Amino acid sequence: MGKEVQQQVALNLLSEGTQITGDLHASNDIRVDGTIKGKINTTGRLIIGQTARVEGEVTSPSVDILGTMEGSIVSDGSVSLRAKSVFTGTIKAAYIAIESGAVFNGECHIQRDVKQK
Repeated sequence: MGKEVQQQVALNLLSEGTQITGDLHASNDIRVDGTIKGKINTTGRLIIGQTARVEGEVTSPSVDILGTMEGSIVSDGSVSLRAKSVFTGTIKAAYIAIESGAVFNGECHIQRDVKQK
């Protein structure tokens, strides 16, 4: 007859129309729908939404790109480029998925032992 404990997952949200220049560090999931120029480092999942534009370096165990990104990604998990995404740069990840319709210009390195910074 124990109590059920519900864990709430914290989500950091950068809304459309919001702009950040600088570094963003988080220990939870991040969803970006605005613009970031700089480094993003999270131990959670990163979602770059359809209206987002990211320029810089990303370090995350899971990255989903639906919008536009230019720069580099390092992930010890998966990177997914969704159907309408545009990515220019370098990806180093354990797993990469590129949907039909995505635009990918750059380099891709599949490494199962990727070390995050």
